[in-house]
Amino acid sequence: MSFKEIPVEECGLNPFTKLTDYCIVTAGNKEKCNPMLVTWGGFGIMWRKPVASIYIRQSRFTKTILDAQDYFTLSFPPVSYKPKESYMGSHSGRDGDKFEGSGLHPYAIGDEAVGLEEADLILVCRKIYTHEMKEEFYTDKETYERWNSGRQAGNNHSIYMGEIVKVLKKC
Repeated sequence: MSFKEIPVEECGLNPFTKLTDYCIVTAGNKEKCNPMLVTWGGFGIMWRKPVASIYIRQSRFTKTILDAQDYFTLSFPPVSYKPKESYMGSHSGRDGDKFEGSGLHPYAIGDEAVGLEEADLILVCRKIYTHEMKEEFYTDKETYERWNSGRQAGNNHSIYMGEIVKVLKKC
């Protein structure tokens, strides 16, 4: 199977369900990358550009790679791959190769990005904004406490907004 590039307007994703169906964000390039399961994020228009946003905790190994790179991908495999995708959310790339451990495969996209070979759809995003989501900026303190207390105390998310520069659909 191969992929073909399509216009972003034709990708057909529902912004309210696509990420909760499971999504793999991959930070890095073909020399060094790390995939991670994400279920929080969004899609829209910012600065007249189609964008995707994702949220990653400070402690995640993927964040260290994402901070050093200009691109990330969002890969959307069929539902049948959920058990393998779950591996990518429950294991750290610090401890081993998550592709190898999950049985999923990297798909190099030029020299700058890597997606998931098993995906039906891959969004290639170029970082255009990032910021740590600190407690003092929450206007709803209850939300901050709910998601940043207990074992996650002090382990804030960072937002990463990327311009969607390429959409690949499996053909």
